[in-house]
Amino acid sequence: MNIKEELKLKDPEKVVSIITNFIRENVKRFNRDGAVIGVSGGIDSALSAYLTVKALGKENVLALFMPERDSHPQSEKDAELVAEKLGIQIKKIDITEILKAIGIYDIVPSPKGIPRKIQEKYVLNKYKEFQDNEETTFLKDLKGGEGNEELRKGIAYHRIKHRVRMVLWYYYGELHNYLVIGNCNKSEKLTGYFVKYGDSGSDIDPLASLYKTQVKELAAFVNVPKRIIEKAPSPDLMPGITDEFALQMKYETLDQILFGIEHNINDKEIMQQANVTEKEINYVKELIKLSAHMRSLPPSPDINI
Repeated sequence: MNIKEELKLKDPEKVVSIITNFIRENVKRFNRDGAVIGVSGGIDSALSAYLTVKALGKENVLALFMPERDSHPQSEKDAELVAEKLGIQIKKIDITEILKAIGIYDIVPSPKGIPRKIQEKYVLNKYKEFQDNEETTFLKDLKGGEGNEELRKGIAYHRIKHRVRMVLWYYYGELHNYLVIGNCNKSEKLTGYFVKYGDSGSDIDPLASLYKTQVKELAAFVNVPKRIIEKAPSPDLMPGITDEFALQMKYETLDQILFGIEHNINDKEIMQQANVTEKEINYVKELIKLSAHMRSLPPSPDINI
């Protein structure tokens, strides 16, 4: 089995049809009148928006763009571009004051007056401080910060932003009787690169069967703007942090390892085909294991009296 070839979408048009039918069927099943979707300016939300509009029509889709103090200025331009291309309504809700009221910005120094590039350098260096030769910062994140108070503060700092957005998705969803569309892809779901009850909080997840590299491929097929497809994927929660920097692995490599693990290909074969080390495969396996609880419903006691 050639992993790279298997990861390529054999019939993108059929994939589009499956996903759009899935969206339509669930709008009907949930007794909703349309859909609300958080549009961040990134590729995942752009693809979800394109597919949702294809499924329901532009008049039945509401996009929410929710920036905050640390958001990159380009994100708003890209979110607006998606809405403009699709002809959908986009509502901007700046959540800075909500986060300020919670006290989130007291955790990190104020960036006021500091150039964006300097902010990014500071955050990247700080992120690097937490990792070592054995564990990445992201792995330590999934382990709850491993007793490091500063890292725990950083975890709380970025996760609350997604959770506030999720609350607003549901507020507007219930206000208009709209289905909440999620934007998490398979690579994120398998590795825990999402926020529990945050960006994973949705009624349906149309992209959850697509690896990140497949999202990119399908986005090109449905004509998502090139600048959105080509920019470095980022959660846009802290200046300078991109997905691949946080994961310490390129998506092309990660997806090949994930595919190999999912299809029970032996490690030696994965190492050869993906040009990776045993350590990298074990790292991905640990991400999958540590994030298992994030993909399940909350556990409950088995009471059989």
